[in-house]
Formats: sequence, C-alpha cells, structure tokens
Amino acid sequence: MLYFLINPSTRRKKSLRTWRSIEKDLKKEGIVYQAIISRSNEDVTDTAARLTSDDEEKTLIILGGDGTLNAFLNGMIQTKGIQIGYLPMGSGNDFARGMGITTNYKEEMDLILFDKQIRKIHYATVTYPSGKTRRFFVSAGMGYDARVCYQAEHSAAKRLLNHVGLGRLVYLVFGVAGLVKEKTFPATLWVDGEPVLEGSRFIFTSFHMLPYEGGGFKFCPNVRPEDDLIHICAAEGISKHKIPFIIPQAFVGTHVRRKGVHQFRCSRAEIISGIPQYIHTDGETDFRYDSMKVRVSDDTITFLN
Repeated sequence: MLYFLINPSTRRKKSLRTWRSIEKDLKKEGIVYQAIISRSNEDVTDTAARLTSDDEEKTLIILGGDGTLNAFLNGMIQTKGIQIGYLPMGSGNDFARGMGITTNYKEEMDLILFDKQIRKIHYATVTYPSGKTRRFFVSAGMGYDARVCYQAEHSAAKRLLNHVGLGRLVYLVFGVAGLVKEKTFPATLWVDGEPVLEGSRFIFTSFHMLPYEGGGFKFCPNVRPEDDLIHICAAEGISKHKIPFIIPQAFVGTHVRRKGVHQFRCSRAEIISGIPQYIHTDGETDFRYDSMKVRVSDDTITFLN
C-alpha cells in the first residue's frame, strides 16, 4: 500500500501546496494511495507507530522537514517491510542534503515510484541520564550546536525567515552571534568504551550519521549515508579569538584542519560533563543534561532514493 504523510506546518505550508500538485498527478495516473495530513510532530509519531505495527508491506512518502522525519523515526515500531520516500520541505533539509535528495519533488517522485533504487541506512539512539531515549537520522549534539538549535527553534526570526523562504539563515545568524559570548565547559568523551578526549574547554560535541546539521554546516565531511558508524566532531581547546572562524569553515568542511577540532568514528560513544548542557537530536531540543550516550542501530531503514 502507498501512503503519503504530509506535515502542513513546514515552511510556509510548502508541503501542503506540493501535496495538492502531487495528488493531481496521482489521480491522472490512476495510482491508488492514502493521504494522511498531520497536525503536529506528535501526530506524526503516533501515525508512524500505527503504520509500522503490523507485517503489511508499505511504501510511505513523507512531505516535511528534518523534524518531521525525526518524529516519524521515533514512532516506528518495526522496520521490516517498510520503504520510505522523502520529499524535503523544511528550512534546514540536512537529511536531504546528506542523502543527495533534491528539492525538485517531481524528479524525486519519479525516482520513488518508478525507479525504486533502494538504500539501507542506519540510525542512532541517544540515551539520557533519565533513561529516556531518542533516535536520530542526521545528528545529535551537546553544547554550542544544541544551544543554537534551541534558540533558532524558539525564535520569531525563524518564523519570519521561513515566511520569505530563508529559514536556514537563522542557524547562521544565531551561530555567529552565539560565538561572541560562547562559554566552554569541562567534559570527557568516551569512544567504544575508551576515554579519547578530556578537557575543560569543550565548545561542542556532535554525533553524526550524515555529514550536515544546522542548515548546511558540514561538521563531519567524511560520513557516507550507508556507514554503520557514528562520526564525531568535537571542538575542545580552541583559542577564543579563533573560535569565530570555525563556523564559516564548517560550511565547506575545512574546519577539521584546525587545531582543537577532533574527529572520531565508533559504534558507541558517551560524553560526560559536570555542567548540564543543551542537547539536540536532529535539531530538536527542549532540555539540558550533563551526559549522553549514543549508539548506532543494529537494524537499517529502507529509503527509496
């Protein structure tokens, strides 16, 4: 069965307008489908649980942003028999950027419905000290990047920039502004059970399944979508006057050459700090913790791309 899941709350309700165009083409082609219009990310999570709780084979095409896709991932009960197509409609679109998915929805629909090239990718899971878990497709992080995500998501500026089609700029605006008054924090990073980095001047640590986050920052340029490893970018011990140069360089991935920028790969990792920090998963954050554990999934999810 073919399902479409549409999140109308994305940038300027782009997904809803796009869906109306797609629906006309489906009816013209005589393709049988079911459309589900969500009301919120919580609704997306509930829908994912319902659609993935049985053994029926399904193709699910999601119209939304990175947050919509993350909400769906966190609602999935099982992955067997599920194939996902994705049409990016958000402001950041880091998942699409990392997977090479275009914003040309007609081209992507042809690939999903008729070409059916299959890609199996891993996700990762964050576990917090409270025992709460959260899955992610793109990235998770502690520190500076998570705080920027929090400020961007709770700002009127993002709504305004989304309205004129420039929503991704909000991450750059808050990112640059935040560097001026960014405070470092002490932490120890563990990789596959071994302490690999300890210091008192951490700026951020991000864990990646895809290269980008924050609307195009290429923090882990060597990630490939089919990797079964977590890639880590940790910034620690960078001179304060050099910190502002990291963000422009991160757009092209050359920040990794700077002293104080560390890259690792692993199956599981943990960062422990004595001071609670903002933490995000795929850009979603509403809380602070002083530690987080990250582990790559054993199973994979099938995408049509």
